[in-house]
Amino acid sequence: MRIIDVHAHYEPRMLEAGALLEKLNARAVSRVVLIPSMSEPILESPANLLRVARALARRTWTRPLVEAIHRSTLTPEGNVRISGKTIAIDARPDNAGVAALCAQHPDRVLGWIFLNPRQNPRVLDELEQWRSSPGMIGLKLHPHWHDYRTELLTPLLRRAEELRLPVLIHLGFGARGDYRAICEAFPKLKLVAAHAGFPFFDDLWRAGKDLPNLLVDLSSPYLDEALARDVVRVMGPERCLFGTDAPYGFHEADGSYDYGEILGWVSRLPISESKREQVLFGNAEELLKLQ
Repeated sequence: MRIIDVHAHYEPRMLEAGALLEKLNARAVSRVVLIPSMSEPILESPANLLRVARALARRTWTRPLVEAIHRSTLTPEGNVRISGKTIAIDARPDNAGVAALCAQHPDRVLGWIFLNPRQNPRVLDELEQWRSSPGMIGLKLHPHWHDYRTELLTPLLRRAEELRLPVLIHLGFGARGDYRAICEAFPKLKLVAAHAGFPFFDDLWRAGKDLPNLLVDLSSPYLDEALARDVVRVMGPERCLFGTDAPYGFHEADGSYDYGEILGWVSRLPISESKREQVLFGNAEELLKLQ
């Protein structure tokens, strides 16, 4: 069976390229789509905080509490405080490293072009710079940590729709995550909401019935196995893609990234094998035009 990880990060300070390929080989992951790093290494995920955030984010009336927690972690400089440590956020992620890996391993590695319109007045030029680089297959956007309203994305999304490039987005709260406005304004654009649609979860899944261009990935400890089952049940396997968020979140006994955790979730989904194959590789092949 083929497996495609549509959401992983190139963070050589935590998992260098050779070790990443070894992890892929050990779990028979045929291809990975990498995102340039946007921060200093996050060595430990705040498990208890994420558990609370997951529970509160699933209900419209308690979601503002999650937003308040998130806003409290942001520093005036635009960085994030996690577990008492300040993590520097890169306003202009460097796409060069991922592009180089795509060139070195064209059969295994693809890349998302990571853009931030808030900090780059020439962001459309940056898109044009990288879109012709072999293996760079779509856009990654992060209004959650880069802290901007999604209406700022209109020129980028219009160009992505013209180019038929998919977009992977980590949605923010409120106007920083207006997935409905995006999907309705750009009906030919394929929008993948990272981490099962965090921070909207159930509301986004239900809205997906009216938004045929909206998909989700199943990556990261922003969700757990029960939540992964729920999103697949509500949105359907044909709208869900396997992802990991490697090298963040799940770790083996030696401290290295555990590539088997989310694969285990997918293997235990109460769906047919053909539907499981859709989640693991079929949907990604169609989205990324790999067929």
